[in-house]
Amino acid sequence: MLDRVDETIVAISSAPGAGLVGIVRLSGPEALTIADGITQTTNDQPLSQRPGATRTFGHVLLDETGRIPVDLYVFRAPRSYTRQDMVEIHAPGSAPVLEIIRKRCLDRGARPAEAGEFTARAFLSGAMDLTKAEAVAGAIRAESDTQLRASRRMMDGDLSLAIQNTRDRLAEMLALVEADIDFSEEPIDFISPEKLRERLDEVSQRLAGWLAGCVSVERFDALPRILLFGPPNAGKSSLMNQLSGTSRAICAAVAGTTRDVLAAPITLGKTSASVPASTMGEAILLDTAGVDKSEDEIIAQARKLTLSTAQRVDVVCVVIDLSTPHDEHLRETLESLSLPRLVIAANKRDLVSDKETATRISALRAWGLGEVYEISATAGQGLEALRGAFANALANQTVTTVGESLIISERQRHAVTTANEAIRRAASLAESATETIDCADLVAFELREALDLLGTVTGAVTTTDLLTQVFANFCIGK
Repeated sequence: MLDRVDETIVAISSAPGAGLVGIVRLSGPEALTIADGITQTTNDQPLSQRPGATRTFGHVLLDETGRIPVDLYVFRAPRSYTRQDMVEIHAPGSAPVLEIIRKRCLDRGARPAEAGEFTARAFLSGAMDLTKAEAVAGAIRAESDTQLRASRRMMDGDLSLAIQNTRDRLAEMLALVEADIDFSEEPIDFISPEKLRERLDEVSQRLAGWLAGCVSVERFDALPRILLFGPPNAGKSSLMNQLSGTSRAICAAVAGTTRDVLAAPITLGKTSASVPASTMGEAILLDTAGVDKSEDEIIAQARKLTLSTAQRVDVVCVVIDLSTPHDEHLRETLESLSLPRLVIAANKRDLVSDKETATRISALRAWGLGEVYEISATAGQGLEALRGAFANALANQTVTTVGESLIISERQRHAVTTANEAIRRAASLAESATETIDCADLVAFELREALDLLGTVTGAVTTTDLLTQVFANFCIGK
């Protein structure tokens, strides 16, 4: 793929499945010629004679009588996604129709595009760096609006800028160190060991802080998770069924009905005016066994699973039965877990008088563990407010982990971490030196190592294996 950029490639570039419109994309030196051979425009002007960034109507010719109505888009080099001549054929979104058009292009001399080959050509031609190319793959895989926004930030160059700023500072220090080597015979002090160590420490600390604030794309790819937590028979399963719109959980008046972790997607509500707007949209709701003091071995194992799960989710919704006295054991358990984001759902509101509800809600608020929402899972009361509470909690999390941070892959994290280790080694060498020339060769080696590693993040330094690894994550047609 990487050594055949002078060949013309074709692929179906729209999502799999039926749709109103599907896209077949051609890119390469013969893209316009191949398109001319299989299409006829309404004004009979060949696509090869049309300027770039234009759209025209026409047909894909199948035989003397058969034809498919299409929209034809022409993009001329270098003003195209791949910076090559490109043609997009927008046809009815039927898989057989799109495959017919693709095969017509193959018959005319195009070859099938490999996974990620269109974006690989964009990278190789300088239209984008490697971080933006990986962000394209992230946008394609996005399952929520938040994931899509995070990928858009990468495509806008936020990660590239952070890495490039660090490389510029390291390059400046490397130039000073190498100047000491080149002019070692001259009485010129380009940078003292103390100043060098100080600057290297500053870069290292800034890089470590930046890295600590980044969110792993492997962790972020999943939708946020909300755990229903509380004593047996508090109504967690009924609440899950109501919020998810499915009968995923078994509901019964017998305590301990749920033993395993059940999961279902739910739609979140609107955030409050005090919280930055969230378009996260969806989350995964988890229902687990009730938490009590039972010594039954099976129930104890289920309780252990629940407590373990509570430590690994984004939000914990504590479901409490308003119709029964509050359990201080539950309060102690919640305090011992030190969960960061709690929402308390006071359930079975329909079974309790207004006076008794007010008393028990006041007691729950006195716990000081989270905002309390009055609901009735069976009657469907207060559920929209609860959905909004989930959105608020996740939006607050998003501000810290996404709004102010970057999303990076494990490959990128490893490269930055290893680069910072090289910087720390260089700082240690400078600290032990009396004069810069005493450690200049070794410091220069470490700085070049760090620069190369950071360069692999943006693609300033590449190998065939690295590019193959990156673009293997793409789908065909992108």
